[in-house]
Amino acid sequence: MATAIHIEIDALFLLILCVIAWQITHSVSQQMNRILFRYVVFGNMTILTLDILWMLVEGQTFPGARTLNNIINAVYLGNVVIMGGIWYLYVLESLGYKITTKLVTIVLFPGAVFMVLNLISMKTGWIFYISEDNHYTRGPLFFLQSTVALLSLFISLIHLIIFYFKPNTKIPKTNIRKLLTFYIVPFVGSILTLPFSGMPGTWTCAAVSIILMYMDDQDNAISRDSLTGLNNRKTLEPTFASYIKQVTEVKNLFLFMIDLNDFKKINDTYGHPIGDKALVETANIITNSLNGMQGIVVRYGGDEFIVMGFLYGKTNAVSYEKQVKADFEQWNKDHNNPYTLSICIGWSRYHEGESLKDLMAKADEKLYQEKKIRNVGR
Repeated sequence: MATAIHIEIDALFLLILCVIAWQITHSVSQQMNRILFRYVVFGNMTILTLDILWMLVEGQTFPGARTLNNIINAVYLGNVVIMGGIWYLYVLESLGYKITTKLVTIVLFPGAVFMVLNLISMKTGWIFYISEDNHYTRGPLFFLQSTVALLSLFISLIHLIIFYFKPNTKIPKTNIRKLLTFYIVPFVGSILTLPFSGMPGTWTCAAVSIILMYMDDQDNAISRDSLTGLNNRKTLEPTFASYIKQVTEVKNLFLFMIDLNDFKKINDTYGHPIGDKALVETANIITNSLNGMQGIVVRYGGDEFIVMGFLYGKTNAVSYEKQVKADFEQWNKDHNNPYTLSICIGWSRYHEGESLKDLMAKADEKLYQEKKIRNVGR
């Protein structure tokens, strides 16, 4: 009964991954991040397939069953280490590392070594062995296999934690938090099932993570700005509708319109790639400025950004405006870029009965007045 349930669970997730694999294989995107994600999906599919085959063969006595059991387990265990390496590469690429042929070789080398060792183990029984009655048993060196497989996951986790707390990182912390969330599921599954030979969990948990990652990716394609990773303008209306229901006498809703000064000059002087870089840096500074405030950051269009969130009153809104501008000044001091990032801000407070359009119009008017006073371009 347990074996049948195990097979059904693996088969269900394998079917879902097959659908995802078909969709991403037909994607025109050839970015390294997407390529590595495909390999993560294909690797998980391979392992689930081998797991199903193992359960069908384990303990069977038909001719060649023991040999087949040996081959399945050797390839399965080798792929587990390789998958850890592919996940590590995916994390590194997501954190901004350049994925070179040399790096791929170094990271995947342990997987190749353990693939060979597992094939040798079919004769030696070092990592695993199949008994005469065709049952899988862990060998005396199985702990090395598990240690190396978990090491890739652990090192990638350390990378994520370091980058999360690293000051002035160019990677949005929201992206790192998502990676951490998705990472924890298979990691916990691995730890929980490590003491129990043949127990399901590790790779079904990994499949859950992959499915969640894909769903989030599809959601981002709809609601996220492709350049900065911020929410796009489509998210404003539903967020506003939700936020106005939370307004109280002490919990006021504010909308800040933020415009990057002289962005056209940056584009014209240094080119569009540098202009894009300036927009990403601006998005990161604004996102980090929330600092625990309940709110949303939106790239409204071009070099215009919107922050909509809750503060106690006008004094706090003025303080937030000053803080954001101070964050930009500090960023310029900390970075030796040929251009300077500065912003103008206009803000407004929501009053009962006002629409999002009303709120934005008031903020935009204040923004226009500040730009006029400071005589800066859009």
